[in-house]
Parts: sequence; structure tokens; C-alpha cells
Amino acid sequence: MNIEEFITTSDKDEIIESKPLLNKNKTSINPYDAHNINDLVLIIKEFLVSKSLKVPTNELTLVEGNINSKVLFLYSYCNTGDDKIIDGDEGILFDKMINGINMYRSDISLVSFIPRQLEAFKDNEDFNLFNQLMNYKLIELLNPKYLIILGNFTIKMLLASDLSSMSLRGKWFDFNTPSDTVPKKTRVLYEPKMLINNPDLKKDAWQDLKDIRAQIGG
Repeated sequence: MNIEEFITTSDKDEIIESKPLLNKNKTSINPYDAHNINDLVLIIKEFLVSKSLKVPTNELTLVEGNINSKVLFLYSYCNTGDDKIIDGDEGILFDKMINGINMYRSDISLVSFIPRQLEAFKDNEDFNLFNQLMNYKLIELLNPKYLIILGNFTIKMLLASDLSSMSLRGKWFDFNTPSDTVPKKTRVLYEPKMLINNPDLKKDAWQDLKDIRAQIGG
């Protein structure tokens, strides 16, 4: 089932129309009713409850780093128990990658396509359909100028494409969410796990990073 089928089968007007976030009894489960990131967190929790999925007991953080950054890095999903987006050995390599072009986590917005603590639902069809809309809305709320997509899973889920990071890397393209008025300049970058498993790709990754630095300036 693709996103258009989801909208059709879930009452398209209810998904798309803008409604107040709260009514007398419950929070909306439509991500496009969110006015800010805190609203999105409430909507995610309400969706999980509505589908009898376990709501995390710890705080659900959708964005790490600088939410006002013009650069958004979009990761795939974390490992269970990770304390931050891109943790462990992958996190160490990611820090080296961005530090190499004079960027730090505090300079960028960092988002995991499947929010941290919700990794168990990555194969749940209802959750994935909801989560795609949620990520569209989150990108619109953050409104970055540049979008950096990390890895094949994120490409498949965000772009609804079976193209790989190998085929998409090395070039800029425009990406629009459903309600975008200005497209995001978008680039695909190998995710750290892929580079750990395939060290020969680090040369291409370094070239991509230098191109990203040159494009965004600074």
C-alpha cells in the first residue's frame, strides 16, 4: 500500500484538512494537524495508542542538534537502546565525517526517519504509512534549505524509490513534501554503517562531504 492508497482508504478529507489539534476527548492522529514539533510528539503517541502499540516511557525526541539549522540530516533508524540518533561506532564515524568539513552536531538538525525508541515498529505497515506523513510534516516544520539523506532505507521510505545510495549519490536534486512551496536541495550520503562494512566507499563519501560543504558555504 502506498501513501495515496493510505489517504484514500483512511478518508482523504480527514487526513488532509486542517483541524484543531485537540478536541474535547482526544488528540488528532493526523500529522498535518500539528502546528509545531511538540504537537507532532502528541500525535505520534495518540496514534500508537489508537493502534494498541506500546508508547515509549522515555521522552520522545524527534530532532537532535539545532532545530533552526538550514541543514537537515535524515537518518534511517537507530539501534534499540541507543542514547542518541547515530550512536556507537556509527556515531563515532558520523562525527568524524561532519567534523571533517567543519560541521558539528550542534550545527545541524538530525532526524531519524523512524523516531528513536520506535524501532520495533519499522515493519508495521500502519505505522510506516503514518510515519511517512509524519516525516513530511516534520521536514515542513523544520524547513531546512538543504536535506541530506543517509542510506538506502531512508531513500526507500522518504522518496518511495528502490534506487540505492550508490545510484543517487554524487548529485543534487530537488525534493518537495506535499505542502512544500520551496523545494529542498537534496543530496544522498552513504550512512556510517555502510562505510564501516565497505571501507572502499569512504573516498566517494569524502568527495560527497566536500561537495556538501561547498554548496552550503561557510
